Amino acid sequence: MAKEEKEERFDVDAALERIEEINNKLAEGELGLDESVALYREGVALSEKSRESLEGVEQKLQIINSADDKSGEI
Repeated sequence: MAKEEKEERFDVDAALERIEEINNKLAEGELGLDESVALYREGVALSEKSRESLEGVEQKLQIINSADDKSGEI
Protein backbone atom coordinates (compact mmCIF):
# COMPACT_ATOMS: atom_id res chain seq x y z
CA MET A 1 0.00 0.00 0.00
CA ALA A 2 2.87 2.39 0.73
CA LYS A 3 4.06 2.00 -2.86
CA GLU A 4 0.61 2.93 -4.17
CA GLU A 5 0.56 6.04 -1.98
CA LYS A 6 3.94 7.13 -3.35
CA GLU A 7 2.72 6.62 -6.92
CA GLU A 8 -0.42 8.65 -6.24
CA ARG A 9 1.63 11.49 -4.78
CA PHE A 10 3.91 11.65 -7.82
CA ASP A 11 2.90 14.67 -9.89
CA VAL A 12 3.31 13.78 -13.56
CA ASP A 13 2.48 17.33 -14.66
CA ALA A 14 5.20 18.79 -12.44
CA ALA A 15 7.64 16.15 -13.69
CA LEU A 16 6.88 17.03 -17.30
CA GLU A 17 7.43 20.72 -16.55
CA ARG A 18 10.77 19.90 -14.95
CA ILE A 19 11.76 17.71 -17.90
CA GLU A 20 10.97 20.63 -20.21
CA GLU A 21 13.14 22.94 -18.07
CA ILE A 22 15.97 20.42 -18.21
CA ASN A 23 15.59 20.07 -21.96
CA ASN A 24 15.76 23.83 -22.43
CA LYS A 25 18.89 24.12 -20.27
CA LEU A 26 20.60 21.30 -22.14
CA ALA A 27 19.60 22.78 -25.51
CA GLU A 28 21.26 26.09 -24.62
CA GLY A 29 24.59 24.28 -24.55
CA GLU A 30 26.08 26.56 -21.91
CA LEU A 31 26.42 24.01 -19.11
CA GLY A 32 29.52 22.12 -18.14
CA LEU A 33 29.79 18.40 -18.71
CA ASP A 34 29.12 17.40 -15.10
CA GLU A 35 26.05 19.60 -14.80
CA SER A 36 24.76 18.41 -18.18
CA VAL A 37 25.13 14.77 -17.16
CA ALA A 38 23.43 15.42 -13.81
CA LEU A 39 20.49 17.14 -15.49
CA TYR A 40 20.26 14.39 -18.10
CA ARG A 41 20.11 11.76 -15.35
CA GLU A 42 17.44 13.74 -13.52
CA GLY A 43 15.41 13.97 -16.72
CA VAL A 44 15.70 10.25 -17.39
CA ALA A 45 14.65 9.44 -13.81
CA LEU A 46 11.64 11.76 -14.04
CA SER A 47 10.70 10.27 -17.39
CA GLU A 48 10.83 6.74 -15.97
CA LYS A 49 8.75 7.70 -12.92
CA SER A 50 6.22 9.40 -15.17
CA ARG A 51 5.99 6.32 -17.38
CA GLU A 52 5.49 4.06 -14.36
CA SER A 53 2.85 6.36 -12.92
CA LEU A 54 0.95 6.53 -16.21
CA GLU A 55 1.13 2.74 -16.60
CA GLY A 56 -0.37 2.40 -13.12
CA VAL A 57 -3.21 4.72 -14.05
CA GLU A 58 -3.75 2.78 -17.27
CA GLN A 59 -3.99 -0.49 -15.32
CA LYS A 60 -6.52 1.02 -12.94
CA LEU A 61 -8.61 2.26 -15.86
CA GLN A 62 -8.51 -1.18 -17.47
CA ILE A 63 -9.76 -2.72 -14.23
CA ILE A 64 -12.57 -0.17 -14.03
CA ASN A 65 -13.52 -0.75 -17.66
CA SER A 66 -13.43 -4.50 -17.17
CA ALA A 67 -15.70 -4.21 -14.13
CA ASP A 68 -18.07 -1.97 -16.10
CA ASP A 69 -18.15 -4.48 -18.96
CA LYS A 70 -18.95 -7.33 -16.57
CA SER A 71 -21.70 -5.38 -14.82
CA GLY A 72 -23.27 -4.62 -18.19
CA GLU A 73 -23.51 -8.33 -19.00
CA ILE A 74 -25.93 -9.06 -16.18
